Amino acid sequence: QERFPHKQNKQRITGGIEFAIDGCEETAWTTDIGPGRRNQPRNAIFRLDKPVSFDGGALLTIKLVMRHGGWNSDDNQNQNLGRWRLSYTSAEKADETLLPQRVHEVLAVPAAERSPEQVETLFTYWRTTVPQWEEQNARIEKLWRSHPAGSSQLVMMERDNMRSTHRLDRGDFLKPKETVDPGVPKFLNALHAEGGHEPDRLDFARWLVARDHPTTARTIVNRIWQSYFGTGLVETAEDLGTQSPAPSHPELLDWLAVELMENDWSLKHIHRLITTSAAYQQSSHVTPELLEKDPKNRLISRGPRFRVEGEIVRDIALSASGLLNPEIGGPPVHPPSPEFLYQPPVSYGPKQWHTDTGAERYRRALYTFRFRSVPYPALDAFDTPNGDSACVRRVRSNTPLQALTTLNETVFLEAAEALAEKTLAEGGKSEDERLTYAFRRVLTRPPNAKEKDALLSMLERQRKRFETGGLDAKEFVGKASPELAAWTTVARVMLNLDETITKE
Repeated sequence: QERFPHKQNKQRITGGIEFAIDGCEETAWTTDIGPGRRNQPRNAIFRLDKPVSFDGGALLTIKLVMRHGGWNSDDNQNQNLGRWRLSYTSAEKADETLLPQRVHEVLAVPAAERSPEQVETLFTYWRTTVPQWEEQNARIEKLWRSHPAGSSQLVMMERDNMRSTHRLDRGDFLKPKETVDPGVPKFLNALHAEGGHEPDRLDFARWLVARDHPTTARTIVNRIWQSYFGTGLVETAEDLGTQSPAPSHPELLDWLAVELMENDWSLKHIHRLITTSAAYQQSSHVTPELLEKDPKNRLISRGPRFRVEGEIVRDIALSASGLLNPEIGGPPVHPPSPEFLYQPPVSYGPKQWHTDTGAERYRRALYTFRFRSVPYPALDAFDTPNGDSACVRRVRSNTPLQALTTLNETVFLEAAEALAEKTLAEGGKSEDERLTYAFRRVLTRPPNAKEKDALLSMLERQRKRFETGGLDAKEFVGKASPELAAWTTVARVMLNLDETITKE
């Protein structure tokens, strides 16, 4: 019996033929009999408890109900039958020795003309029908049951006979016009096919990285520049065509593209060039004069300064608090998220979201599971794109929801509490030492006098509120500790500072 998780936290089981008639939607008899043996031909014979007869004859309707796979397309474990065939007989005893269709097909081939694979098919079936193979069959079945689950991956293959492709009149597939062939725009360098055949995907791949085709290299270095400076040399990194703004530094863009091509397309070389440049290493401090002349820093008059991506906002809080789980790879994780998001009507259909506990809860945001129709809210607030389309340029917004997220979202609250606990345990004995310790963990620098006075003053005010009962420490941090609650409040402020989530 093989088990699959069910949306409503039930267990769905596949097994013997008795599961086909037990009236339970959590059990099923299917063509899937375990890893390594998916979509196997199966036969089943159902005998009626009492014969069916009607004077004058009747029309029987047979209804197949396959609810085991779930009621909508959100369920990934559909166990529905396909290519099924029904037969009936009035014989008192049905023939239980029906040969599988694949065996019938092989038997139709003369013995001398059968391939090794066809002989193997016959032998595999034959050994299941003779008693002298029972022991070996049991051992083979045991091995099949230990077969790893594995996964499937679709790949692209060229068709033997290519389809004809037509220009569609106004995009209507019912109005095909003239035939079109694979090619590239004529204003670009020509696409050549090797071997005299029509250009294929391999020829197109070679064309993309050809020395006389700099568009690919320009696109790559522009996106790398965007990742460091917040904006690419061409502002619209997703569009370097005639509809895009002109490059702010066209000669620099071309020089970087040539550097990439002449250094074996080494991305490390481009990263090193940019990060060691005077342009990148200059201060991000801006004067009123510079702001007036270069408000968006398109002239690179100062170093980059912009809010980091949504995933990094979360990771900064986890890293500063000591909660971040740095494990690399593995399956996606499910950090805390509002449960109502995964139920109708917010979600198209009910979805599973089992909140992780322990270290998995604090893995990097990169590993957060994402539904196409229900984005993870803490990341969505910081303009993180959903997964249904490619996104090479994120447009940053500034909204009150972002500040509310870093103040009140569950993981950010847990990070603030963890930072407070770490500060009290490792930060020193005096409040001055503890504040400096926490400030360094968050901002990698000590606080100045003004910042220190403001935070210490806040710490004292919050401590009094918790001690006098104005605020409930146990409700806030789960412990009756005014000291921990007060430091958690200060930690929340530090994790919510503009400088904390800004690259500069």
